[in-house]
Amino acid sequence: MRGLFVTATDTGVGKTLVSTLLVRGLMSRTIPAIHFKPVQSGFITVNGTEYPADLAFSRSLIEPEGDLDAYCKKRSLFAFRMPVSPDFAAEKEGKSIDPAAIVARANELASEHLLITEGAGGVAVPLAPNYLMADLIADLGQPALIVARPGLGTLNHTYLTVDHLRRRGIGIAGIVVSGYDAGDISAERNLRMLAEMNGLPLLGILPRILGLDTERPGWVTPEAADALQERFDWPRIIAAIGA
Repeated sequence: MRGLFVTATDTGVGKTLVSTLLVRGLMSRTIPAIHFKPVQSGFITVNGTEYPADLAFSRSLIEPEGDLDAYCKKRSLFAFRMPVSPDFAAEKEGKSIDPAAIVARANELASEHLLITEGAGGVAVPLAPNYLMADLIADLGQPALIVARPGLGTLNHTYLTVDHLRRRGIGIAGIVVSGYDAGDISAERNLRMLAEMNGLPLLGILPRILGLDTERPGWVTPEAADALQERFDWPRIIAAIGA
């Protein structure tokens, strides 16, 4: 399936911001992309109504004038209120996650759009009994894009993520580093080591943004989003997604 599966070394690393910027950047290049977040836990309230937090954020930069409810329903399939691991959130609501339904919805969306699929947490997050996020990536057949932190621990976390994906035979487009501080000498070294240790290109380096909160739609302005998405290596990204 054409597109990318945006995963990460952990939760809260920056998948939603990266996914949103990718869709915004692709659309600005006349590529009909869509942000697909099939599984999400954690809601926010907008004008008295609850919505999946990550999609509410992406909508603020991708379709700010569109209907928020319709935007979320089209791009999400399993959304749960409790901000915990998806399988636990589903359990608390007496529900279950159906991977086959996710693949079916992805195929529907892919008939008209290039999919930027965003995972939940990292590649070993459980979605259903004996079914991990990496299994979903494999079933969708999309190359993975790994979002990683720049600081302490990232070399280990990223290497383990890459190793897990490769053992599953999943292609990896590259790494995006989120939260980079140019004044941090450890982070500067880690940029080089991330590429060398994993044999993967760095497809983007996003700066550390004080107070960044993707659970507050509108926090990032369109102008700021456009400046950030220009930090991606677009020729390599477009080649990876088959656009």
